[in-house]
Amino acid sequence: MPQHGQLYRLCGIIYFVPSHFVSRVIDKNGEVWYNDGITTKETFIYCGNIITISSDFLYSADVYKASILIYTRL
Repeated sequence: MPQHGQLYRLCGIIYFVPSHFVSRVIDKNGEVWYNDGITTKETFIYCGNIITISSDFLYSADVYKASILIYTRL
């Protein structure tokens, strides 16, 4: 449970449909990267910076809807 005064940073989003998931990773510089292990394998595709990307873009990835948000404590 977050305590008063602690800051968190979004560092990942997992998108899910039955039987498959894809992800976006947000690095320490705010750069957003997309990966689908089936189609992109170990390659991450650059999407842009978290500051300039719309929340609608982050909410979904093609037919996948955001299911899990991953944060790290600063």
